[in-house]
Amino acid sequence: MESFCPLQVDLSDRECLVIGGGKVAGRKVKTLLSYRAKVTVISPAISLDLSGLIEKELIFYQADIYRPVYLKNKFLVICATNKLAVNRNAAKDCMEQGILVNSVSDPGLCSFFLPALYRNGSLTLTVSTAGKSPALASRLRDELAGNLDHSYADFAEFLGHARDLILGKVQDQARRRELLEYLAGEDFFNEYRSQPDQKAWQRIEELLQSENSQE
Repeated sequence: MESFCPLQVDLSDRECLVIGGGKVAGRKVKTLLSYRAKVTVISPAISLDLSGLIEKELIFYQADIYRPVYLKNKFLVICATNKLAVNRNAAKDCMEQGILVNSVSDPGLCSFFLPALYRNGSLTLTVSTAGKSPALASRLRDELAGNLDHSYADFAEFLGHARDLILGKVQDQARRRELLEYLAGEDFFNEYRSQPDQKAWQRIEELLQSENSQE
């Protein structure tokens, strides 16, 4: 049984370290930046992409080989060099210090994985194979994302506001759950897509008025 629990973690302003300066490291850096992490890169040399990020002052750069001292105060580390021994040693150091670590060359020395990701607004779709086949995860992600148009992202935002309203006005927990499941269902989603946003909110108000009349 896999021991990895899928979580969404807030990385904003978290100190993250990427060890390596090549194309793989560059992709990992861009992923972390997209979640507003504070990223430091350690590598004797770096790619043109990473150089551009340094010039824009989007990341911190240390032109050096990996040393354990660079793990100080780091929340998350990605080992992305082309040297297996460096990745292995850095990953082991992270595990000893309880730091979240991903080694691109050794799934067995990872305490987290970056899944294949599709994101549109508040809607996030991820697929993971626990490091066994990133290529398969990417293919499945693309197939699933192909069934989602932009209306799903808009719908997720709408449901977030509707949920806040329902939680504030409906006291019975079982009834709350019924209402939220109804709103997330296919029937209401089809209604939402076929009518103006104002009509959808009128439907929410009707449901809440019906709840009040039954109290």
